[in-house]
Amino acid sequence: MDQFLQQLVNGLTLGSLYALIAVGYTVVYGIVQLINFAHGEVFMIGAFGALTTYLLFFDGHTSVWILPVMIVGAMIASVGTAVLMERIAYRPLRNAPRLAPLITAIGISVFLQEFIRLFYERPSWVVLVFVGLAIGLGYAVGSRRTDAHLNHPVSRWYDRAPLLGGAGGAVLFWAILRLVDRDLNAGLIAAAIVGGAVVGTGIGLLAGRMLKDRAQATIGVQAVAVAATAAALAGEIGWVIFKKLITRPEHSGKPFEWPSAKQRIPFPQIDVVTGKAFQVGGVTIQRSAIFTVSALLVCAVLLWFFINRTRLGRGMQAVSQDPDTARLMGINVDRIIVVAFALGAVLAAIAGVSQGLQNNNIDFRMGFLAGLKAFTAAVLGGIGNVYGAVVGGLVLGLVEAMATQYIPGQFGGSTWKDVWAFVILILVLVFRPQGLLGARVVDRA
Repeated sequence: MDQFLQQLVNGLTLGSLYALIAVGYTVVYGIVQLINFAHGEVFMIGAFGALTTYLLFFDGHTSVWILPVMIVGAMIASVGTAVLMERIAYRPLRNAPRLAPLITAIGISVFLQEFIRLFYERPSWVVLVFVGLAIGLGYAVGSRRTDAHLNHPVSRWYDRAPLLGGAGGAVLFWAILRLVDRDLNAGLIAAAIVGGAVVGTGIGLLAGRMLKDRAQATIGVQAVAVAATAAALAGEIGWVIFKKLITRPEHSGKPFEWPSAKQRIPFPQIDVVTGKAFQVGGVTIQRSAIFTVSALLVCAVLLWFFINRTRLGRGMQAVSQDPDTARLMGINVDRIIVVAFALGAVLAAIAGVSQGLQNNNIDFRMGFLAGLKAFTAAVLGGIGNVYGAVVGGLVLGLVEAMATQYIPGQFGGSTWKDVWAFVILILVLVFRPQGLLGARVVDRA
């Protein structure tokens, strides 16, 4: 009996992890009918985001209050990756044949794995991220200072040229200045901000003048200047963060050495949620298992409330049923799709932290198999059904745990648990392709 209860606990823990990831698959599928096979890498990047947050701010500490900050760092990394993925890779293919976004998702999955493997130990690539963020921030701030309808369907990139030119010119001036002198002092910081604002404004006005005959929107000098100033300020803030925090130069007292992602990286062990396991009779319950199951319960309740009790949640339900009619009713479908990707990424980030706490380490390959298992769980419960994904994840975890313990002979044991998981997937697809709970249209948000 103790063996059965032990495997039940193990199965629920593993199933909770699968369920957290599977919800991301099913939320996105319910909105855009897309199987995002790169979602496993969003889960992996969440784990690396939590590790990075720990290394930057809390290296060597184990207090339990660190965990919420690590989770926030994981969410920022996962949500940022998912939103960029949707905007750059999936949105242009929204009306393409279904095979195109599927192949794209596989390509993104491989790209993210290799990117983390090759560049995680080389923080200099973060400068390029700050450059992109500075230009994007400058454009966003500048667009709020103009009455032009830049998000109207008839607008084109040359309508946005003055703002993009202003922000890009400011960042270009900042980059040239920092290539000449990388020191941090008040004079250079002021020169980078003021000079970037002036140069960016000039480039933005020049770009607007050159494309005036083709543009349908007129951007004023004030908006261009605001965009350039915001971009220059953001670029300099990013440089300060890079120099003072990310690289930690020798003279700061403690040089920072990033671990290589080409091998398993130890994940920080946090007080209360890791440590000595609890013994209940003959059953061992790991502290990290309690955290994982609790995280699933809390996330399931919050997800139900969000979908059924908030305006965005009801908008997601409307878009999942008929996006064209939802658009006619005034719902911003693009915004809803971004929210769906972000929502799935948040749950994947929590799952990434849970995986690190359970296994005591992470690596760049951890998202591939976990993503396939989560996809299996989503199909098992009913792809497109949020509650089905939770049920499917728990069932899959229990099947793996019980098969490991009770299937005798050479087909049993932990080495065969992945085989039985995919046997379940094949059986479900053959005999009940709609899943255990079915794909209920109302709940497909």
